[in-house]
Amino acid sequence: MEEIQRMQSPDSGMSPREIIQKYLRFLPWVIISVALALTLAWVKLRYSAPIYNVAGKILVKDKNPYGNRGEKFSNIFALPDDNSNLNNEIEIIKSRSMAARTVHSLGLQKQYYIKGKILTSVVHPSDMPFKWIINNIYDSTNGISLFVKVVSNSQFQLNGALQNYNFNQPIKAGNIDFQLEALYPDMLRAEPNEYIINWIPEESLAVGLSGSINAAKLEGTSVITIVYPTDNIKLGLNIVNQYMKEYLQSNFEDKKIIALSTLDFIDNQLDTLKHELGGVERNLQNFREKNQMFAPDQQTQLFFGDLTESRKQITLAERNEKIVAYLSKYMNNPQNSDKLVPSNLGIEEPTLLSQLQEFNQLQLKKETLLKTTQPGNPLVQNTVTSIERLRQDILENLKNVQNAQQLSTGDLSSRNRQADADIRSIPGKQKQLQEVTRQQAILQELYSFLLQKKLETAIASASTTSDITILEPAMATGGPVSPNPKGLYIISLFIGLGLPASIIFLLEYLNDKVKSKNDISRVTATPILGEVGHAAENNTLIVRQNNRSYIAEQFRIVRSNLQYVLPKDEKPVILVTSSFSGEGKSFISTNLGAVMALSGKRTIILEMDIRKPKILKGLGMNERKGITNFLVTSNMELSDIIYPVPEVENLFVAPCGPVPPNPAEILLDEKLATMFAGLKKQFDVIIIDSAPVGLVSDAITLGKHANACVYIVRHNYTLKKQVRLIDDLYQEKKLPHLSIVINDISSKGGGYGYGYGYGYGYGYGYGNAKTNASNSYFENDGPRKKRRKLFGKN
Repeated sequence: MEEIQRMQSPDSGMSPREIIQKYLRFLPWVIISVALALTLAWVKLRYSAPIYNVAGKILVKDKNPYGNRGEKFSNIFALPDDNSNLNNEIEIIKSRSMAARTVHSLGLQKQYYIKGKILTSVVHPSDMPFKWIINNIYDSTNGISLFVKVVSNSQFQLNGALQNYNFNQPIKAGNIDFQLEALYPDMLRAEPNEYIINWIPEESLAVGLSGSINAAKLEGTSVITIVYPTDNIKLGLNIVNQYMKEYLQSNFEDKKIIALSTLDFIDNQLDTLKHELGGVERNLQNFREKNQMFAPDQQTQLFFGDLTESRKQITLAERNEKIVAYLSKYMNNPQNSDKLVPSNLGIEEPTLLSQLQEFNQLQLKKETLLKTTQPGNPLVQNTVTSIERLRQDILENLKNVQNAQQLSTGDLSSRNRQADADIRSIPGKQKQLQEVTRQQAILQELYSFLLQKKLETAIASASTTSDITILEPAMATGGPVSPNPKGLYIISLFIGLGLPASIIFLLEYLNDKVKSKNDISRVTATPILGEVGHAAENNTLIVRQNNRSYIAEQFRIVRSNLQYVLPKDEKPVILVTSSFSGEGKSFISTNLGAVMALSGKRTIILEMDIRKPKILKGLGMNERKGITNFLVTSNMELSDIIYPVPEVENLFVAPCGPVPPNPAEILLDEKLATMFAGLKKQFDVIIIDSAPVGLVSDAITLGKHANACVYIVRHNYTLKKQVRLIDDLYQEKKLPHLSIVINDISSKGGGYGYGYGYGYGYGYGYGNAKTNASNSYFENDGPRKKRRKLFGKN
């Protein structure tokens, strides 16, 4: 037994040659799969329109939109320095609004195609022989598609109808009124003459275009590359160039909005000051005419020296107070909630200036977000919340500044009253004149200041330039990017190889039958006596005198290997069993008995599968009295149930006899031991053909009378899970000296390279079967026939 296991262990794995032999039968299918995949790839390359990448580059400048810092008008109302965020700019470029502007500018709603025999290609409008003029569309929410077939240089057919229409003829088709204007009559007569013209709603087309445009920044720069894939380079160049122009124009319009908002604020304040200043000037004129005061300075020159400085300070404080009041009124006005607020009107409060600048930046940020997102977006809502919170902070700060100005004005007024006590001698008319003059000076100064700011803002607005520069106009980036012949062929090759490989793997994975010796050796350490190939003959008895067929030699190898399994007993009893019917148990029993008889030993085969006996039928012998008769009859001799097998010397058979109703109990009869004792006296070898151990317990019962047990595993028939039963029997020693014979090995794959150097007998290799036959080492087994029912149900 140890010798068998030692010789078996080196062959526990499959050699590369065996693996190749196992899967070589699938090679034609792999070749067909690869050829089919490559053919499909060729068809796709042959009939797919090539796709090109059209690309252009734009530069996003990082500069103040109103010029360089330090210039005369560089800091108008503290307008923010726009440090463009390239990621935000990329999202603006890819937005539907930008795509819609491009679609509208180029008129891309109209699309033209040339219909070929297989491929339909996009055509640039300038390359069409006619122009599609749409007069009216009744339902602009749905697209329109028309099939045009030109039949002559003056007529065409529409949508497959046989009716001819003239070029320039008004036509009503469905929900559209249109006409086709012939541009190049000579081209109308040329092939191809079939066209498809589509009209797609602007919004739908913008969605598709925004998804096709790809914008990416170049690392380390402020350059954005815009790429558009297209099968018509001319049309792609127009789209990318127009995209860059629309983006530049959009950026320019954003800059204009800032300046226009500032000018609107200044104009509104100038109108208010104009009315107030006119009223003060009329009051001054009426006062002078009524009180006849024309040169009061000569009378009060000595007294006003002390008041000069205080009045200047009062004038400045009141002007600032007025500005604060204007700003408070402007920010409290709901109509100005989305407008920018001037932040440099002469107020010297640093905190207030910082808040005004931050407020303007948030307004611009909200306006930028609304270009790419909806008002309900959390980012927009957070920005609006921040604006309103900052608005309240500014109003509170304005109130504080106003209170401070009022305190300052009160202090200055107090000092002025102290000085005024010194000029009590001056008539009251002179004092009233001073009040009116002071009001006029305040309003005049504020009016002049706003006029100056309006001029500066107008000049800056006129010189506004976009932060966007078209660095490189659109151009095709080279050859087609799709389809990629090399990549497509490689993918097709992998698919062609992978598909059959996956199917083979799936078949192997789902196959639960024993396909190779490795399937057995991985589960159990039970020794394997040998393998028996598929028998092409019609007779069960293969092994005969002078028979040198391949299968006969395999049985001789099994006989040789039995010496390592059988105990040192001159007259062994060998039990043959299997997992279930159909595994060739009776076939193995018959030929194992024959090969023992050919060695000169008197051998008897006991047909003890008393439920389904097959031995006599396989030997071509008629049914007769047998073992069951001997066990149930007291007056029958053992010699009465022993019959010689024709054509094989020293081989005998003890048939089953009638099938009893209680086969399990029959085998428990004490007379069975007497039968075995008598047989051992007459025969050198006893072969017991028992019932399958996986179905009934007969083999376990008979095991106590045997010296060794041969377990039959049929190739590509026995289930892998049943090998575990063999291992249980072997580990628990339920059957004596258990070993395995693999039966019905086919030469067609399945893990056995039958006839190709497989080492039967653990060291007795037999090379290629064809070579062996040509050298007459074995007798020819005859042509390989379809596997017959040689093993029946046993």
